[in-house]
Amino acid sequence: MDEKLRVLKMVEEGTITAEEAAELMAAMQADLPAQEMRVVKNSYDKKLFRVLVDSTSGDKVKIQFPVGAIKKILKATGKLPIPEKDLQGVDLSSMMDAVSECLDEEIEGDFVNVEAADGTTVRIFVDQ
Repeated sequence: MDEKLRVLKMVEEGTITAEEAAELMAAMQADLPAQEMRVVKNSYDKKLFRVLVDSTSGDKVKIQFPVGAIKKILKATGKLPIPEKDLQGVDLSSMMDAVSECLDEEIEGDFVNVEAADGTTVRIFVDQ
């Protein structure tokens, strides 16, 4: 049964007053945006976090995880699951800070693009 109908039934039965019912319904409406935000956040956590590395030595790294998994990995380890040898010449500390901020703000699309002096490229983004 719908929550509003439940509240109206309680008024009908004399369990609560009309004023109390109005307060309950107002509280349910106030909670609605928070519920919607949880749904949006859950859908963001299911999007794919991707890392593409193309090194000058010929190595190509392609990593993809759900955003929720990457958030947990970053929280636990403080770094991305990328072999550091493929990121020589890249300021890893700054990159991790940028990635964390973008994930916290639920950014989609490209948020890190690096072209190192040696020709290595790194692209980090969220899509789908």
